[in-house]
Amino acid sequence: MLPSWKPQYSVNHSELDAQHQELFRLALNVYTLSPQRATKENIRGLLKNFYMYMQKHFNEEEAYMKEIGYEGLEEHCAYHADIIESMNGILQQSHSFLQMQASMRKIVRVWLVEHILVHDMQYEAWRKVKRRETAKTKPLLDEEISPL
Repeated sequence: MLPSWKPQYSVNHSELDAQHQELFRLALNVYTLSPQRATKENIRGLLKNFYMYMQKHFNEEEAYMKEIGYEGLEEHCAYHADIIESMNGILQQSHSFLQMQASMRKIVRVWLVEHILVHDMQYEAWRKVKRRETAKTKPLLDEEISPL
């Protein structure tokens, strides 16, 4: 079973956190889809929605990482491209329902576990370190200087 969203998965960015929560929800829908209740078209529709939402999220996440000057941006973007390429392959190939679902389950597990829970946590950890470094080197303002 897939992990569910937990507060410790937060990247301390309300919009990206909300998108991650939605991706967990969409991933769970894909992961738990029953072959007895769905058609190949149903799973293609779910996968397409998941794929489109992922693309939107990746674009916004990459813009945020660029904004904060994340030094691992290029590597992170390459990882995004790999995920999108894998999704494209599933959507374009003519798999049986069970093959499509098995492929998608693998991507969902890898994407959720490795991407959000590992890779996205790296840019958040990096941001926190940079914030602490900035706070240490920030010059004191006149009102912050206490009299001797």
